[in-house]
Amino acid sequence: MKRAWLAAVLLAGASPARAQESLADETARALRAVRDSVGKSVVAIEAVWRDDPEGETGSGPAGAHRDYYNRPQGPSTGTILSADGYILTCAFNVSGDLLKLTVITPDGRRHEAKRLGWDPKLDVGLLKIDAKDLPTLTRAKFEDARVGDFVCVVGRAPDPASPTVNFGILSALGRMEGTAVQTDAEVNYGNVGGPLVNLKGELIGITSRVRPRADWGQSGGVAFATKMKEIDEALENLKKGGQETTAKPPKGPWLGFVAAEPRAGVEGVIIDQILPNSPAEEAGLDAGDVIVALDGRPIKTLDDLKAELAKKAAGIDRELSIRRPKRDGKSFEDRKLKIRPTEGQE
Repeated sequence: MKRAWLAAVLLAGASPARAQESLADETARALRAVRDSVGKSVVAIEAVWRDDPEGETGSGPAGAHRDYYNRPQGPSTGTILSADGYILTCAFNVSGDLLKLTVITPDGRRHEAKRLGWDPKLDVGLLKIDAKDLPTLTRAKFEDARVGDFVCVVGRAPDPASPTVNFGILSALGRMEGTAVQTDAEVNYGNVGGPLVNLKGELIGITSRVRPRADWGQSGGVAFATKMKEIDEALENLKKGGQETTAKPPKGPWLGFVAAEPRAGVEGVIIDQILPNSPAEEAGLDAGDVIVALDGRPIKTLDDLKAELAKKAAGIDRELSIRRPKRDGKSFEDRKLKIRPTEGQE
């Protein structure tokens, strides 16, 4: 249906007889043009791990392919940020204890890469290679973006020599606490980290938030891209190296996690990511956990959790009731955890 809509726009004014015959050709031609122009600024990333706890979660439901729930073998995707060799990607693509990191540019050259910094809240990582005169993408004007706009995701996997393109629309402009846009273009382990662009090939954001425990899965019609404005604000921290985060503790008791988007049929607060050196990390919370109660009081929404947290000062032990997904991918284990919120800064 999306392809038909796009083709209809492209063929406005064409005769009815020709329009029927040319729909597929015109649509394919438009998408190939985006793929070829944007693909010049999209790289493949090969990583070798010593230890990869985030990428290995076991198996899912019976009959499901194991790679759906574990990081598959093969390259992932990155986006050239600057001509002098800075590369953006999804933080998940380069998480863990790395032995080696290689970036393959569109001309086929292989570059040893260094992971500089990554931001858990934005789910982006910054790499650096020794290169110059690399092609970069023109930025889209975000204020001109509208829900329903056609967009594409360009990737470099499984074959680094051949860029891929997935087509969709902008579904929402302010997801993940305002840091990301949502699209129905398919995003998966291979193309995540690649650019989300409009049909002019202009950069809207970097695709992110695909990992084994992501509540929305992959290639499922719900995908996210971190806005370039948010990345720009974090860029200096990323260049400094280490694990930086743009997440600013709010005033009052603070737990230190990023909440996922609410999911139909799930009551509670779904955890997307745990921020480093936070009470949540110390308490043993994990991505995918669902907070269902605090001190025995039911929690159905993030606002419920904030309200209950505010009833006691920071530094006091609290009890969280959570539901943790089991490795079968379809059942949960109920747990209770002690957590001591710290005082936020603003």
